[in-house]
Amino acid sequence: MTDSSTTPLAQAPHLLVVDDDADMLRLLTIRLTAAGYRVTAVTSAEAALTQLHIERPQLVLSDVQLPGRDGLALFDDIRVQHPSLPVILLTAHGTIPDAVEATERGVFTYLTKPFDGKALLDKIAQALSLSAPAHPAKRGSPEAWQHQIISRSSRMAEALAEARMVAQSDASVLLRGESGTGKELLAQAIHQASALPANRSSP
Repeated sequence: MTDSSTTPLAQAPHLLVVDDDADMLRLLTIRLTAAGYRVTAVTSAEAALTQLHIERPQLVLSDVQLPGRDGLALFDDIRVQHPSLPVILLTAHGTIPDAVEATERGVFTYLTKPFDGKALLDKIAQALSLSAPAHPAKRGSPEAWQHQIISRSSRMAEALAEARMVAQSDASVLLRGESGTGKELLAQAIHQASALPANRSSP
């Protein structure tokens, strides 16, 4: 299948899509390719792991309910081999509790079937933007303030967005949490974000 976007296929973000439903797999491939992504489609977790050894994608999109090893087990394997690789799960209502637990363990996010096509594309774009920095952020760049915090979780992305908003204000901040959870790193990030020129509006 050829890519109809203006981005050369070799340079397009590479997505690994896993679903044992042939019709769903075909639909996802068509939709994601039309959106400008390069897609590798497989029907099982085992095939996905094999493909990961051949070529590492920028994101994995997997159904939870798969034959043999399911999507949650696939995520666990991916996390061991590629801890920074974002994973999005597609889940039926019956597996939502498992998907929520997986999100707490590091899955970027999950979407329930039937899912909204735009919501899927938005989540993929968000995950890719968070996992994009292949090189350290340069001093003074918009991303430099959070360069010490590494996460592929949508919940952490929301926390960082709130931290950036707090940094734009003159409010005092109190961070609470267990020892070793990264309070000092977040405090440093907020301090650095507060010094960014973009945060200072003209009078």
